Amino acid sequence: MLRNWFERMVSALCVALAVCCVAFSSQAHAAGFAILEQSAEGMGVAYAGSSAGYGDGSEVYFNPAAMSWIEGTQISHSSHLIIPSADFENQGSSNSLIGGVPIGGGNGPDGGEVAYVPSVFLTHQVDDMFTTGFGIHAPFGLATKYDESWVGRYHAVESELTTISLTPAVAIRPISDVDFSIGAAVNVIYADATLSNSIDFGTIALAQLGAPTATALGLSPQANDGFGEVKGDDWGVGFTLGAAYRYDDRGSRVGVSWHSRVQVDLTGDATFRVPTAALPLTGMGFFTDSSASAGVDLPESIQFGGVHFLDDKWSLLAEMQWTRWDRFDELRIKFGNGQPDSVQDESWENVWRYSLGVNYQAMEDLKLAAGFTFDEEPIPDAAHRTPRIPGNNRRWLALGVDYQATDDLAIRASYAHLFVSDGAVIDSDAVGNTLIGTFDNAVDLVSIGFDYSLG
Repeated sequence: MLRNWFERMVSALCVALAVCCVAFSSQAHAAGFAILEQSAEGMGVAYAGSSAGYGDGSEVYFNPAAMSWIEGTQISHSSHLIIPSADFENQGSSNSLIGGVPIGGGNGPDGGEVAYVPSVFLTHQVDDMFTTGFGIHAPFGLATKYDESWVGRYHAVESELTTISLTPAVAIRPISDVDFSIGAAVNVIYADATLSNSIDFGTIALAQLGAPTATALGLSPQANDGFGEVKGDDWGVGFTLGAAYRYDDRGSRVGVSWHSRVQVDLTGDATFRVPTAALPLTGMGFFTDSSASAGVDLPESIQFGGVHFLDDKWSLLAEMQWTRWDRFDELRIKFGNGQPDSVQDESWENVWRYSLGVNYQAMEDLKLAAGFTFDEEPIPDAAHRTPRIPGNNRRWLALGVDYQATDDLAIRASYAHLFVSDGAVIDSDAVGNTLIGTFDNAVDLVSIGFDYSLG
């Protein structure tokens, strides 16, 4: 029996790895750069009740304690398509260093990048006391991309953060006749990042060499753009602790979980494209290809919520989550060529997410869902909003449907639209280029998934 179970788990894990190996090429972000999209069923209720568990294996991520009520051995997969829009309207971007000369260039185009975000979870109920689980999923990520000639090119062209978490988990019911469970998970996270932007060598030459020398070299503001790109990756480790309690025969339950901070020191390379006229600026080693690094804290969070069954057809769900985004106080890139650090002041704030949802069992094998979420954005104001992450407060409206196709197979589909408040930007770089304008943001989310019982 143990051998048969092991073979089933290995086969399922191979399927999971095959699905995920092609899937993490691009990510998008919710508030900040966190990714809520872990469960197709959870999407349908706007992730209300996530810390109490949906029974689809996403408990491995949201609250491992809630795995205790998933019977047998189960594999779950969800595919999420994130379709963001980030239209920029220029409202007087200029350079203060050279008398307020307007910055040329277009409005983008739309910087939102469509992303495919999958998740795979395996759970196994060892006995009445122990349940184990394993997940492959993406807890953080972002992707924005603009033309090299757009008006905000000196602030951002491409920004991408991809994460993959390998998450083993365990749940324990310490008292056999009490429906109370505790759980823990280890989050082994691989993070990979790319940041790029154009470089205004004309204005840099004016500031560093003076007008006569810059003119003699043929350098003038906005007329001699170069390009810089930084890439890096790293592994980090964190943990999740949780507890859950089921308090009636219908399955009503509450849960609470804590996700720890994960520190990653992204290490890689910085590459520069320098126009010929600007090569004298590289004489001290600056703007030459070199090693580069940037430390990033993936923040801790605490969430608590519940699912309450009113009767055999209706259930209500609720969730609150607090995330400590104030750890992201700056984005500092260090270079190995002696070039001064590139520092972007962020000064993000801690935020809350509030979610409400409802499920209706329309038929024995068909469940309908709806949900609403208010998701606070940690960016404090226009002076700290950048085109790399142009988000703002979000209001979710979500719908979902679950179909029990067979005794062993459940299929889920969900859709959500995120109404994002307009995001004003007043972002200045080190040589006076100030991006001034407003981002008109929106996000559409589409999810499909399945749960399959392996016995």
